[in-house]
Amino acid sequence: MRVLHLATTYPLHAADSNATFVASIVDGLVARGHECDVLVPWHPNLEEDRPGARVIGFRYSPVAAWHPWGYAQALTGDRRLRPDAYLAAPLAALSAQRQVRRLHRERNYDLLHAHWFLPNGAIAAAAWHRTGLPLVVSCHGSGVFLAEKHGWAARMGRYVSRHATATTACSADLARRVNVFGQGAEAIRIPYGVDTKRFAPLAPTERAAARARMARAHSLRPDALWVFAIGRLVYKKGFDVLAKAVGSAVGDGTDVEVIVAGAGPLESELRQLAARQGAAERMHWIGAVRNVDVPNYYAACDVVAVPSVHGPDGNVDGLPNTLLEALSSGAAVVASDVAGIPDVVRHADNGLLFPEADVDALATYITSLSRDAEMLKQLGARARADALEKLDWVHTVARFEQVYESVGTTA
Repeated sequence: MRVLHLATTYPLHAADSNATFVASIVDGLVARGHECDVLVPWHPNLEEDRPGARVIGFRYSPVAAWHPWGYAQALTGDRRLRPDAYLAAPLAALSAQRQVRRLHRERNYDLLHAHWFLPNGAIAAAAWHRTGLPLVVSCHGSGVFLAEKHGWAARMGRYVSRHATATTACSADLARRVNVFGQGAEAIRIPYGVDTKRFAPLAPTERAAARARMARAHSLRPDALWVFAIGRLVYKKGFDVLAKAVGSAVGDGTDVEVIVAGAGPLESELRQLAARQGAAERMHWIGAVRNVDVPNYYAACDVVAVPSVHGPDGNVDGLPNTLLEALSSGAAVVASDVAGIPDVVRHADNGLLFPEADVDALATYITSLSRDAEMLKQLGARARADALEKLDWVHTVARFEQVYESVGTTA
């Protein structure tokens, strides 16, 4: 099939870690013989000339410095739309619709695939009137959150649901939430996948070398339990819960070092919180990590923490990529029991689940794992086995291909 993907966020270049899950879907479809183009908002750092799918950036402002749409720029702390993003929204939507129609005239696509329920589902649905293409809308989290919080967005969500030929969601929780807006078939749950070759355990000698490099780079004590967490420093990632739990564990005598990779608007606030909790010397805020270096952090650390929460306005990750990457890397995963996380983590089998925002439970698990090398080993081994059997992108992309084939024959 020839498919046009409409996305709000996409890796700007090969080393970028933004929305890699969308790129993985697209790359997997290309590998299976489909022709894919990706339409995304223009960004000064966007590389359009790259292997695989063709990437096209659409401009919506004559001023190069004013392009606030997409690439996690529109939401302030993942809570609310920035005022300038509100102003840019009509321009971006109209420009995207025009580009969809223009590209369809040139390329004669078989299907239009919009990533994110809002805004792209609505943009694609509006463009659908002129193209008549089958429309697949994939829900990744924040778009559904907007539809739940605002009346105008709920009306747009119902509009999307009326026109989507098929809707997918990355978790059972997200499927249930998007079905509230539906007037047709229910959303199809397709969990994200993971590159099990790239995110894999290291051989003992390689792991020792990686730990030695990290110890030097971040002043880590080699004999401590190393906990890794990665993500944008925004409310829904729950890094405040992690900071409090580390403070509690350290207060109880747990020897732990925590590496937090990522940047975002809450960095100063989180650093201050860690200091107040007595965890400042144990928490290392290392900023954004190059995409090529991320796998070594997962594989070299003992534990990966995924303390996701509902943000103050209810926003929550659908299914965090970091969770899947950690499982595939053979790390011992400790994650909160929210959204799509319990879809893939079975408590005390391939990971440990704790109640959302439960600082004491997270601290207890960190302490327990610091004293139980056998549990660390067993959790990691089962996590890796699960990733190989169920979570590889090959399985995920095959599910999307099945959806394509069904809507292509029934539209």
